[in-house]
Amino acid sequence: MENNLLFINQKKDIIQEFLAAMEGKEGSLKIDTADNGLDAALLLNKKIYKVVVTGLNLPTYDGTKIVEYLNQNYPHTVCIVYTWRLEQVHLKLLINERRVFRIFQRPADYEQMYEAIMDGIVKFDKKEIDALEKKDLSRRLKEASLQAAEIRRTLKEHPKERSELAKFLWSLLNVYICDLRPDMLAKEKKMLVQFEKKLMLRFLGSREKHISSLEELTEDICSHFHRPEQRRIVKIGAENFPETVGEDFYVKPYFVIWMLLTRFAMMSQEYDVQVTLMLINQKRFRVRVEGTFPEETWGLVHMDQTARMITSVTQTVLECFSDRFTQSIGDERVVYYMEMQD
Repeated sequence: MENNLLFINQKKDIIQEFLAAMEGKEGSLKIDTADNGLDAALLLNKKIYKVVVTGLNLPTYDGTKIVEYLNQNYPHTVCIVYTWRLEQVHLKLLINERRVFRIFQRPADYEQMYEAIMDGIVKFDKKEIDALEKKDLSRRLKEASLQAAEIRRTLKEHPKERSELAKFLWSLLNVYICDLRPDMLAKEKKMLVQFEKKLMLRFLGSREKHISSLEELTEDICSHFHRPEQRRIVKIGAENFPETVGEDFYVKPYFVIWMLLTRFAMMSQEYDVQVTLMLINQKRFRVRVEGTFPEETWGLVHMDQTARMITSVTQTVLECFSDRFTQSIGDERVVYYMEMQD
């Protein structure tokens, strides 16, 4: 989208003065002008403007009405006020209720106004990106919902898998209800949602994966997380495993191992992980995951609220999937120990 700018002022000499000041500036501004509120309203109905710079005392349609109209109908458009006189009461109204981005009084420094306009364009673009990301997330969630609907249809014939899916979704819901802090920054919430979205999509996808051997599980996990050249080491071994196990035996350990390694990769650039699967009988097994990290990495990263929230999600899901679950955590080493049944 072009950097469209609308400049509104009842005095034509000020309009010309502004156009001259903006001439030759970087940023490729596409400037339209209006000398009254009615013409400005007509232009606003024809084009989306990233920034609107308006006076207050306009004929036919007052400047505050222009700002209010933009806030209600084009909330992404950034409003800047340029006026001759501004009283304290009016100032508070514009900032607190009309959500004006910047206010300039005549005579103004046009260099400062130009910088404010460019800041406004950056703000508009960020809102547009956020809106697109929300739209993309909505699309992905719709796709996941369709996939989940198909899985629900399939699971009618598999009550065991239906129960596992319900437990997993319920575990995430518990985290949202009990632990999601309202004071988290948007960036922190986004990181948490990305982690939970990864878990959701991987869990749904793992129901369709046909991993029928330890070799297949190792190959798939290592293809995602084993990068020796980057000091990301993953080793997977087994104890007391027979040559054949049940058809769906590896579904649950695969998801749990993938979840823990995803978390490790989010928390540290380097890691050395040893995964061990220990068979108790044809239906029961243990999974031990030990991660070693650079000095103090694990302790330092958990000073961040998002990291603690991701840990909470991980623990809740592991408790959901395990009959017994313990963990040992230090500054450089963490060990998860889970006992499960097929």
